[in-house]
Amino acid sequence: MGRRDALRARLILRVLCDTNVLVSAFIAAGPPSRIIEEAIDGRLELILAQPVMVELERILTGKLGFASKRWRQVEELLIDVATELAPLPKASPAAVTGDPADDLILTCAIEAGVDVVASGDRKHLLPVGTYQGVRILTPQALLAELRSA
Repeated sequence: MGRRDALRARLILRVLCDTNVLVSAFIAAGPPSRIIEEAIDGRLELILAQPVMVELERILTGKLGFASKRWRQVEELLIDVATELAPLPKASPAAVTGDPADDLILTCAIEAGVDVVASGDRKHLLPVGTYQGVRILTPQALLAELRSA
């Protein structure tokens, strides 16, 4: 890899989407679905978190009525597009957000070395702003940043 390629590779953001962003990406057109498109186009690295995938399946199949075949298609797409699947964290999550489930996602993001958590959670995640080098942005703010890069 040449020097320019190495520099370009470092400029690509590693992004972990929380559950609400991924749910939105698969039920409506808009910024969350554009994040998936950006990952497909190679403009960002999509990092999946194991707890997010478990919650995503529960919501899509349980609450929104996705058939198991449709869920498998969503899961396969995400796994194909993602750079990696972050496992459950080794460390116990610190109480940062006020919601243990969000603390778990944030800990996964930190351990996976992501740059940004994309979230629509205005109650728990977004107010944190930045934690241990991980920025928490709305899908709209993330897309605006990608456009300006």
